[in-house]
Amino acid sequence: MNTKYIIWNEETGFEPGDLEEAAQIIRRGGLVAFPTETVYGLGGNGLDPLASKKIYAAKGRPSDNPLILHIAEKKQLKDIVKDIPEAAEVLAETFWPGPLTMIFQKADCVPYETTGGLDTVAVRMPEHKGALDFLKAAEVPVAAPSANTSGRPSPTLAGHVKEDLDGKIDMIIDGGEVGIGFESTIVDVTEEVPTILRTGFITRKMLQEVIGEVKMDPALLQVSPEQKPKAPGMKYRHYAPKAEMTLYQGEIQDVISHINRQVAQDVESGRFLPEEIGILTTTESASRYPVGQVVTAGSREEDTEGKYLYDALRRFDALHVKKILSETFYDSAKEEAVMNRLKKAAGQNVVQVESYESCNRVIFVSKDNITLGPMNEWIFKSILMDKEKEIMSRGLVVLFEEPRNMKVTDILMNHGIPCEEQVSLAFDPEEVTEETLIITMNFAEKVKVLEDYGMERNVYTLRELAGEEEEGDIDPPLGGDEEAYEASYTECKELLYKIKKKLQWR
Repeated sequence: MNTKYIIWNEETGFEPGDLEEAAQIIRRGGLVAFPTETVYGLGGNGLDPLASKKIYAAKGRPSDNPLILHIAEKKQLKDIVKDIPEAAEVLAETFWPGPLTMIFQKADCVPYETTGGLDTVAVRMPEHKGALDFLKAAEVPVAAPSANTSGRPSPTLAGHVKEDLDGKIDMIIDGGEVGIGFESTIVDVTEEVPTILRTGFITRKMLQEVIGEVKMDPALLQVSPEQKPKAPGMKYRHYAPKAEMTLYQGEIQDVISHINRQVAQDVESGRFLPEEIGILTTTESASRYPVGQVVTAGSREEDTEGKYLYDALRRFDALHVKKILSETFYDSAKEEAVMNRLKKAAGQNVVQVESYESCNRVIFVSKDNITLGPMNEWIFKSILMDKEKEIMSRGLVVLFEEPRNMKVTDILMNHGIPCEEQVSLAFDPEEVTEETLIITMNFAEKVKVLEDYGMERNVYTLRELAGEEEEGDIDPPLGGDEEAYEASYTECKELLYKIKKKLQWR
């Protein structure tokens, strides 16, 4: 099949004859890809079972995944649904034309081939002027999922449609870049309480301001294999690039540090070449990744992460990367919709990055800085190969400089750990940077650091950071014999090895 290309321009519209040709293709059962304000759609006559089957075949889409009927005028709705609930009338009046799809009980004229075998039908009236002109000319409701191969990132440019469907469909209408960049919100208005089945540009808050209570479907992110999806995007993996993708969630500076360390490890180990690793970020952070194929999904400041997300995912395919590491975009005004797509693209593969992972300085904090603090300081220094890490100890109650406990010095020397002479020093908040990890010996010391010094992050007890199931205090062996100090040494060393492994330090 030869796919014909025509152009729609916002200023001049369609070229003479092009619009009628596109409409005729739909009426005779063919397929036309067309732009909307969300993504490009793959359109066919929604009342023609064979046309719907052609859509599923062109996309490689499972036939139980419902299609959305697109209409040009609100009056068309009554012909394709059995009834229009009051909430639906209000939503249509408020958000149509626009990026909102509603689920209704279908009329008999709508074939099951269009609805994925369901008695309900999804309907939307897009806001895009070119789409509305095309839909009006078609004179029938147009069934249209996103115009991409099933599972791949949805198309936001005509070039994306060509990549997937060239030679498989009759026509592509090139309307340039879409405005929003991700699919419409889907709301089931057949429920007693309207229920969101897919998040999108129109948020739950926006809906509630118009009609009151709105629920989120509990199966929004995952549906059991036995359950038929009630709306597109509910059951199958969507929006996915070809490479394996992992999302990293946490404070942005910590995520950047974590991704850079992971990339360095992958390259140093020989698992991947630098050009085989993709990094998904924003324009604000792009320069902070020195290694890998860096692709931006938009700007945090301009809140465009969602608009360019699909294009970014497709660019990774063009770059032939084998692994993708991505930031998360929870600061977007449309974060529900953006993160829904991003998680689906990554197959729900999300890693929580702890803030301590970006640290390069450790301060062991004890009461007086003469026994446990110095002991942990020198043990940790001895087991770290990376001498660029700065390790120190400080005390919370230091009235005057006092030398380190001699029994601590003896036990360290007995284990071959060289330690310089030192005196107790008071904890000083001025020494704490964003890259500082504070480790206290007990919970009371942790509370004091947090409350008295206004610390907000990276403060842990020794046992807590080591991941001990039964957290507790480390008591100093003051007044104890050599055996008591030996026991403290052994306990602290075991915990510090666990911390070293957790921090992934050498």
